[in-house]
Amino acid sequence: MKVFIFTRTGFHHTYFISRLQERFDVACVVRESYPQQRKENPVGSVLKNLFRQAPLKRIKDDLFLKNFFGMYSAGFRYHKALREYLKSPFDVMEEKPGTKYVNVQCGEINSGDFASLLKEMKPDVIAVLGNSVIKPHIMSIPSAAMINLHSGLSPHYRGTWSYGWPIVNEEPEFIGVTVHHVDAGIDSGDIIYQTKPVLVESDDLNTIFLKVIAEGTELVGDAIEAIGKTGRVKSHEQPKNTGRLYLAKDFNADTARRCIENLGKGIITRYIADKKVRDSKLHLFGYVPPKIFR
Repeated sequence: MKVFIFTRTGFHHTYFISRLQERFDVACVVRESYPQQRKENPVGSVLKNLFRQAPLKRIKDDLFLKNFFGMYSAGFRYHKALREYLKSPFDVMEEKPGTKYVNVQCGEINSGDFASLLKEMKPDVIAVLGNSVIKPHIMSIPSAAMINLHSGLSPHYRGTWSYGWPIVNEEPEFIGVTVHHVDAGIDSGDIIYQTKPVLVESDDLNTIFLKVIAEGTELVGDAIEAIGKTGRVKSHEQPKNTGRLYLAKDFNADTARRCIENLGKGIITRYIADKKVRDSKLHLFGYVPPKIFR
């Protein structure tokens, strides 16, 4: 069975590659670059904000988000628990003999040239984490399945930052991970496995994210194993028109502040104290108990 990996170039993506390479003879790893961020002159940014409504708030928001992303978006790479949580290598990707490694620019994963290359290589299973939205002509190429690690519990939370929005909305019981078939929607494909990481009172946004990625990567490996045995894996159709879909445009400084404030006020502690009742709200599909953190 030819196993392919589609992912990006961050630390957690490197962990995803490393862990799957420990479990399988991976035929090809495709790493897509992040979208290019437009560089803005700091002085120009301040002047631009002065002409907007509530310029002081805009400036404060920009400064707050810069600090937030440094601490909690890319910040998990500096976390003291990083090596404990991501047990496989995450800082250096080991290139294995017999595996093809391909680097593509953001968006090229849907190009005609890449589709032609993929068809020539004939993948059976493609495991996905964090790529651009994949178009139907690419997702139809693998002979058995294309599966995605989503850092949230579909359909309750779909889209971006799905481990953070439950904290913003004071619903930590919805922190979890979903492994699902890729379809034309956003995190809407048939669900293979779901789990919820074990949370403790000391968890911050970084440790929550690391737990979600670690647990989800194991579930992706389990799904690949199941497909290897029979050519398919049991899955569950997602309910339609339920849950929430969050896009990048929904996130702002006030959202980030609310997340950090809720964590500071002990939202995880309160959840743990009432876990049985709060977890009864959930209906999970293909539930598997957490494997790494117990």
